[in-house]
Amino acid sequence: MSQRILQATVCGILFTAAGSVAAVPFNSFDPRSYGMGGTGVASGTSANAGYMNPALLSAAKEGEDFSLEFPVVGGRFMDRDNVMDEVDTYQDANLESNLTASVDTFNANPTSANAVAVATAAGSLLTQLNKLSNKAVQAEMSGGFVVGIPSKRFGAALTVNAWGIGGGLLNVTDADNTLVNRVVNDGNTSVVALAANPAITDQVLNGNNVVDQLTSNMSVRGAVIQEVSLSLAREFNVGGHDVAFGITPKYLRVTTFDYRVDVNTAEFDSDQGKKEYADFNIDFGIAKDFDNGWKSGLVIRNLIAQDYQTALGNVIKLEPQARMGLSHQTEWTTVAFDLDLNESESTGFDSKTQYAGIGVEFDAWDTIQLRAGYRHNMSDSDTSIVTAGFGLSPLGVHIDVAVAGNDDEVGGSLQLGFRF
Repeated sequence: MSQRILQATVCGILFTAAGSVAAVPFNSFDPRSYGMGGTGVASGTSANAGYMNPALLSAAKEGEDFSLEFPVVGGRFMDRDNVMDEVDTYQDANLESNLTASVDTFNANPTSANAVAVATAAGSLLTQLNKLSNKAVQAEMSGGFVVGIPSKRFGAALTVNAWGIGGGLLNVTDADNTLVNRVVNDGNTSVVALAANPAITDQVLNGNNVVDQLTSNMSVRGAVIQEVSLSLAREFNVGGHDVAFGITPKYLRVTTFDYRVDVNTAEFDSDQGKKEYADFNIDFGIAKDFDNGWKSGLVIRNLIAQDYQTALGNVIKLEPQARMGLSHQTEWTTVAFDLDLNESESTGFDSKTQYAGIGVEFDAWDTIQLRAGYRHNMSDSDTSIVTAGFGLSPLGVHIDVAVAGNDDEVGGSLQLGFRF
């Protein structure tokens, strides 16, 4: 079962996040934002306005008239409970083959010493197996493209994106604990008791190894959102101040996954535990350029709250998410700060999120960009991450990359585009 445990642990999360992909927390894999601590509500460009704040289409950098971004891709993997290390330990110790071999030896030569050897092997397997129980891994992936036309009079951007988040949680059942504990107790009691143990006799009579009789399973849950959105923005004079307003109506196809699979078989069905929804939502943003390097922004995503019920009766919520931002830009530098104004639930087995992020960018001659940042999760500080990024923008063509991580999480993103 060791290979099957690894298969179920990894494939469970990747299956959830594969194909089309999306997430409930306020997050973007746009590399500029990702490399700057997730900031962008006030510091974003026309290239990522659809992700961060549609109002930026009318408050973008002077001289930008058109942007095409394809592809914009990213992903992250999170293992807070060191599940993969525990799986490696489980496999490296050959616990399953040791138990099977000890049972075969006992059946061929039923002595007290061989009975105790079976009990020892079963106990070692159960101890390590339970170290995996109720521990989760989480994955998130994204892919899309953007076509943007910024303008103070009327800016627009078309964004097509797929973004998904999901997790896998291994459940060691009470039945498995009972089965293996009985093998341990009978092996330590007597030869007769072990020989009469149902799990042992089943291996003798039917060839079902003790490990093949285990019923532990993997729970997999997540959400997938395919999104087509059109961001529109215009600058208005409000009380003598020029303020940019943006709106993003969007069409969503939401797919939820919620199912359990036996780790002994690791059989995955693309239609298993799946429910699909078609929906409409809208984002709204404001941005103010103070003409002295300072810029502020506010965005509310998913103004229409939606509940999506999974196949197992769990509810994944897509609720309004508000974020404010402040940035300062010079010819060479940009400093940005973003703050979530409300908390977001997790779609899988991740923690809740409410981010505060800070980021910096050094831009040399509009050609080379170096970025760094820090994103703090006010709901769970253990998931806070350090970020870094790099951009190269010769003659209107640009490529951006970013990485982020901590002791339990690693992520990265890539973007290729053209801006004129």
